[in-house]
Amino acid sequence: MSFRKGFTLIETLVVVGVLTLMTSLLVLYNRTGERQIILLREKARLIGTIFRAKSLTLNTFIEDEPACGYGVHTSQGEYFIYRDKAIACRTSDHVYTDTTDEIVAGTLVRLDAGLRFGGGTVTDMVFVPPDPKVFLNGRQGFTEGEIILEGVDGKSSVTIQVNNAGQISAE
Repeated sequence: MSFRKGFTLIETLVVVGVLTLMTSLLVLYNRTGERQIILLREKARLIGTIFRAKSLTLNTFIEDEPACGYGVHTSQGEYFIYRDKAIACRTSDHVYTDTTDEIVAGTLVRLDAGLRFGGGTVTDMVFVPPDPKVFLNGRQGFTEGEIILEGVDGKSSVTIQVNNAGQISAE
């Protein structure tokens, strides 16, 4: 009897099947991790934008044309910092209006195609000098509001909370 060295067809198919399964699991895991990284990066950018609006509010007194305050407006797939340019600051509605308020140059951010704003309670937050006072959706009576960023598949999300003292926290 003579023996041939090598693998049988069944052994080869089993090895190819196991490698295919492991590769598909690795690709799936990598995609999930990538989506989570995109979500966390966007959360950090949004929090940085909110901090920048607070910072700009504290600098209103050294501007040539002072604003009533600075705010962050979130809308369908984008957010930006705007100057609240009401005629009389005491009667301002503290909500972004495209006819009277001015978007601060270079602050418009479009969300990644895989992200959207979820069911949060805040679309406008305005910081009014000198303290700064915080108005959430035009009212100072809100004690806390939240902005929810989520994947378009709805499987992952992060929540950014802002209170009426201007404190920002994230989950």
